[in-house]
Amino acid sequence: MATLRLFASLREIAGTNRIELEADSVGAALDIAVSQFGERFAAGLGTAQVWVNGDQAERATPVSATDEIALIPPVSGGAATIDESADLTSAVLAGTLWVTLLLANLISTEALAFAAVGSTIAWLWDISDTYALRRPGLQVIPAMAGATAGATAAYRFGEAGLAGGFGLAVMFALAWAVFDKRNRSVETLSLSAVLSAVGALGAGTLVLVRLDSAAKVTAFLAIVGLAAIGSWAGRRFGGASVDPNLAMALVVIAAGIVVGALADSLEILVMVLSAALAAGGVIAGRTLGSMVRNGDVLHTVRAPGMLTMLDPAITGAALWWAGLLLFSSLGT
Repeated sequence: MATLRLFASLREIAGTNRIELEADSVGAALDIAVSQFGERFAAGLGTAQVWVNGDQAERATPVSATDEIALIPPVSGGAATIDESADLTSAVLAGTLWVTLLLANLISTEALAFAAVGSTIAWLWDISDTYALRRPGLQVIPAMAGATAGATAAYRFGEAGLAGGFGLAVMFALAWAVFDKRNRSVETLSLSAVLSAVGALGAGTLVLVRLDSAAKVTAFLAIVGLAAIGSWAGRRFGGASVDPNLAMALVVIAAGIVVGALADSLEILVMVLSAALAAGGVIAGRTLGSMVRNGDVLHTVRAPGMLTMLDPAITGAALWWAGLLLFSSLGT
């Protein structure tokens, strides 16, 4: 018998995450499920994506006894459940990593490098888990190796090391396809390469900033922490009237102003301009995270996953470093 896997709101309506049924097509399987679970299930089914063995399918797609059909509603369909049940856990996990990075930054560059790699690896693992809800599992081992290479090379050789680590990260992703056939499709290979590059840049640039100044790392952590709080507040209380990207960008820039004004060792103009550049990275990170986790760009609801708050921070770190590099002469 074919296997029908249910996710998010459809799983809650049915009271199970999988059923076995006799059907020779996707449409027949869906009709059986609707007759078994009722009108509420049928309503949720209207907006769900249908996949057979990891490939998007239609009602006419034939199925056999060994096939697996996955029904995945859009995130907005189960947004209330996701927000209520997972927001607190997500905030605790992200907050723990944030505190770990802050303490490591206060200890030494070596400690920060270790914490940056660990946080990036945790983020990549979470990304792969949520991606697997839609498609066969994304292989992030090369991306994890790339993040390690980026941070290690940046610590040892500075900016030249970051460039070398970035190149190694992309090479790891491409070479992995030789050993793992699941990484040979255009989508998985390109996504693996992008995540490898982003992981290497995120971890590596944070190390480069720490080599320059611990205060600048603290400033960045303060900015992304406030941005995460602003994003949560906007989603929770702002409703459809608040554009989450604009709100987060404004929070990042405002936080840059506050940090620059309060820290005597930091130039406010450099902080503001770097924060403005980092705001673009934050939006890019939210977009990347949403595309991987949801299969589409959905910013009005929280994407699935426990470390979604790190999506903006990983890419934001790279542009924060770039801003400091570009605008540091303005403070002298």
